[in-house]
Amino acid sequence: MRALPVVLVTLGCVSGPPARHQMPAEHVHTARGADPAVLVYESTTTENTTEGETTIDATPEVAYAQLENYAIWPTIFPDIYTVTITKRDGVDARVTFLGPDDHRDNIHFHNRPADHTIWFEDTGGTAVVWAEIAFQPGPQPGTTRVHSKLFADVGGIAGWFVTDNRTRKMRQQRVYDDLYDLHAHFAHH
Repeated sequence: MRALPVVLVTLGCVSGPPARHQMPAEHVHTARGADPAVLVYESTTTENTTEGETTIDATPEVAYAQLENYAIWPTIFPDIYTVTITKRDGVDARVTFLGPDDHRDNIHFHNRPADHTIWFEDTGGTAVVWAEIAFQPGPQPGTTRVHSKLFADVGGIAGWFVTDNRTRKMRQQRVYDDLYDLHAHFAHH
């Protein structure tokens, strides 16, 4: 997920990009969006963390390989316009995403290929933000359960202006949007 990758996930937690998809009002813990089925909930183990799940039509290996190819993220996540890969060294990469209103996200990726997990952190903001997207075998052959985590904590002076409730709602919307886009992408490919 762009943070949930994603989306993941291009995350500006203080002034983040607008919502791309209408999230159902009763989404937390049990409700799923109409189509695609996206579940969003607050972590019970990690403070300031929102999690989410969806199932996609691809194997974990195929899904992971596509998300590890950062250059194609604009075809998956419509709020990423351009991708600049400034450094790539094994599982590590430094990437800049450009989105609406010239919003830039400087991202450090540190993936875990053995676990089919994309992990990244935003290195250019005032908030501490990291996310992971794990691709696990799905309920049927040829499907993948996508599990996303997004941690965001706005501290310092910026924290005076952004409430925990506002940050939580932004995390929830970001996880929902990114999982929705992942589900839609793999439904068409």
